[in-house]
Amino acid sequence: MARAELSSMGCYLVIPPEPVGEISTLIDRIGRSIPENGTALFGFDFPIGLPRKYAEKVGLTNWRQAIGIFGTPGWERFYGISDRASLHQPFFPLPRKKGEKGDYRAQLAHALCFENLDELLRRCDKKTDTRPNAECLFFTLGPKQVGASVIVGWRDVLAPAVEAIRFWPFDGDLDTLVQQPGIVVAEIYPREAYTHLGIAIGAGIGRSKTKREDRRKACEHLLETVTSDYIKFSEAAKSSIFWGFERDDDFDAMVGLLSMLLVVTGQRDCGLPSDDLAVHSIEGWILGQSAGR
Repeated sequence: MARAELSSMGCYLVIPPEPVGEISTLIDRIGRSIPENGTALFGFDFPIGLPRKYAEKVGLTNWRQAIGIFGTPGWERFYGISDRASLHQPFFPLPRKKGEKGDYRAQLAHALCFENLDELLRRCDKKTDTRPNAECLFFTLGPKQVGASVIVGWRDVLAPAVEAIRFWPFDGDLDTLVQQPGIVVAEIYPREAYTHLGIAIGAGIGRSKTKREDRRKACEHLLETVTSDYIKFSEAAKSSIFWGFERDDDFDAMVGLLSMLLVVTGQRDCGLPSDDLAVHSIEGWILGQSAGR
């Protein structure tokens, strides 16, 4: 994770990436570290919300209702990955041997009674003019899969702390939420954040985020373009960027943080569509993603 702290000078000081530590205590630890009447805004790199068509099929109408019942009687198997997916156990498939092929996306869609997996994308998951579709949050196979992190994030991080946190956008607009003491949780997506920061890396670019030198070249401009009266980098954070980060997870954590800071300091709109009830109640949104795109 990467973080920034509001200094006495009124600007956010960016701190270099560090280990998350024990995930079950993460929210409590950060909560205890903020000043009295202070606020912590968490950005998590996994989906927070459900596809509207899936929610309709299972009779869920809002996110707090959903996160509160998953894993309870009637939903005991929800977090279990299976080769026999169902509406109440949707994560699919189990790990496969290298090279084993199959049309697993079509199988998952069929098992959940949908024509194709695109119907299980949230509005914010769909492709934009700068990136392709994100993966369906229930899918658990391949380098693009996000299902495993959804399971850990919802079951082990968010659900145990649900009464202590407020969710954006489900519990209100961001300006209102961050003005109240406590913890606010939002969804971020590094692949989307690249576009917010002018980072060119990935397929078709000729740079891979798994290569340190490519990471260094892709983000060397950040110290000039992001630094402002509101955002400053610690010397350790500068060194981390200059060096190209220790690993790609560190790179994504920093990119996600800087994208959040652009929103928090008013340099970028949160992007939330105002005219879509499902986004506000059940699907959620990626912080900073433009609704028009």
